[in-house]
This record gives sequence, C-alpha cells and structure tokens, in this order.
Amino acid sequence: MVNVLPGDEKRRKKLPPFWEDELFQNQFEGVKRMIEELMKRLGSTTSEDIFGSDPESIEEILRGLQENPMILGFSVTVDPEGRVRMNPFGNLSTEGSTPSVKDEREPLIEVMEQDGETIIVAELPGVRKEDIQVKITETQVTIRVDTLKRKYFKTIDLPAPCQREVTKFTCANGILEIHLTKR
Repeated sequence: MVNVLPGDEKRRKKLPPFWEDELFQNQFEGVKRMIEELMKRLGSTTSEDIFGSDPESIEEILRGLQENPMILGFSVTVDPEGRVRMNPFGNLSTEGSTPSVKDEREPLIEVMEQDGETIIVAELPGVRKEDIQVKITETQVTIRVDTLKRKYFKTIDLPAPCQREVTKFTCANGILEIHLTKR
C-alpha cells in the first residue's frame, strides 16, 4: 500500500501506524491529486501570460513583487468525520486561467472545537492587536487588517453556531486567537 523505495526499509519502520491505513491512503491520494492539478495549472502559465511581453512592465511588476510577493499555500487537516480539508492561504488567486496577485493576503487559519468552544487561530505576521477588525455572526467570523504595510482578509465558516460575544481575544507575535462559546 505504501510505496517504499529499495533500501528504504528503515524509513518504512519509522512511519506512524495509521500510515498504512486504507482510509488515510485514499485521503492522501486525494490531496496528492489536488497538488498535482494545482502544479499543472500553474505550470501551464507562461511569464508572458502573467506579466505581458513589455520589458518595462515586467520590471515594474518584479519591483512590485519585492514589496508584495506572491504567496500561495495550504494546510491540510482531517475533520472529525475523517474528511480531508484543504485550507488555502496567501495572496495568489488561481481562479480563472491566469493566476493573479490580490491586494489582501488570506491568512493561515486553524479552527478547533473543544470544551464547548470554537477556537480560531490566525497567522497575521507584522500585525498589532489594534489593527485587527473582527466581525462575528452565529455562523461566520470575518478577520480584516488594513494598514499601510499589511492587508489581510478572511471569512471563516464556523463548524457550529456560536454566540457573537468573544470570550478570549489575544494577538501576540502575529498569532491571533479568538475563543467563541458554542450555542
């Protein structure tokens, strides 16, 4: 089930027990296919598709990328029902035929449920607590930062309805943590 290269038996012994589980392998294959599709979509784009063919405009865009680099990433989690969830972050939109850089960066987010609470953790490097705007409904939380140097935006669907009052709100070293009580 697990592909191990010849001479790689030692590494196979170090794999966690769930690694050989068929459910895990099927989900891992799904993630692998998504990554391959993303790479294929980005790989079929030429620099002229993104930048055009004018050398001056290319230089201008490259100068802009020094100030606002292209960022695209994702985290992979498995929800309580065993489904793989891909959570994108960054400022590169891959929708449409040509990737584009958005003004606002989508932060890396993790949503956890424990002890009657929903906890949202967001990575917002370079942001102070007073720069963060949060809008809360029973089913969504929207995080926005709009400063001269940093722009972040993300709307998060909550896994369960929550009260609109925040029980804990901290931001230290670029890590925002919001605690909400479930309804």
